[in-house]
Amino acid sequence: MAGKELVRISMSSKMRQCPYGPTNTFTFQTPIGHMAMTCCPKGLHTLGMAGEITDENFSPKPSLDVCLLSQLYQDNGYMYKPANQCLQWLQSYFHNKDNHDIVKPNICQHIGKEGSFRYKVWFTLLNEIPFGKTISYKCLAELCGNAKACRAVGQAMSNNPVSFVIPCHRVIQENGGLGNYSHGTRNKMKEWLLRHEGVLR
Repeated sequence: MAGKELVRISMSSKMRQCPYGPTNTFTFQTPIGHMAMTCCPKGLHTLGMAGEITDENFSPKPSLDVCLLSQLYQDNGYMYKPANQCLQWLQSYFHNKDNHDIVKPNICQHIGKEGSFRYKVWFTLLNEIPFGKTISYKCLAELCGNAKACRAVGQAMSNNPVSFVIPCHRVIQENGGLGNYSHGTRNKMKEWLLRHEGVLR
C-alpha cells in the first residue's frame, strides 16, 4: 500500500490453503502496537501482535488510530470480508467502548479440532465473556463442563490463535491475580487491556 510502512510479520506468512479458500495476511496499526491477522474468505485463522513486543518495550498510544498498514498478497485486489470485520472491530474496541453491538469478526472453524476441549474453551470464552468482564480459569473450566480442567484451560489460553477477539486477557486467577499473559512476556499489556475495559481502576 503506497505511503504505508511495511511491517515485518512475526508469524508465518506462507499462504495456506483452507477448504474455504487461500489465506491472506493483513497488518494493522493499533494503539498497543502492530497486529498481524491471517484469514481465509470464511473467517480469521490467527490474530496477534506483529513483532517482538514485551513488557520491556510495551508503550501504548491510546489516541493512535486503527488502520490497515499492509496486505501480504495483493493479487486478489480486495480485502476479505473477515479482514474488514476485524479492522472495524479493532477500531470499535479501542475507540468506541460504548458500542457493544459491533459484530465480531467471523472465525474460521478450521482454527482447531472441532469438538475438542480446547476448541470448546476458545468459543465459550468468545461467546460468554464480554467486554469489561473477567472469569477465572476454574470458572471457565466449569462453563466448559469440567471443573477440574483448570490446567487445560490455561493451555488453551496459551495456544489461542485469535487473540483479543477470543479474549484470553479476560481470564484471571481465582484469587483475583491477573496471571501471566503470553507466557509472562506481556503482563503489562494484559493489565492495560483490562484497564481499558474498565475492569481495573
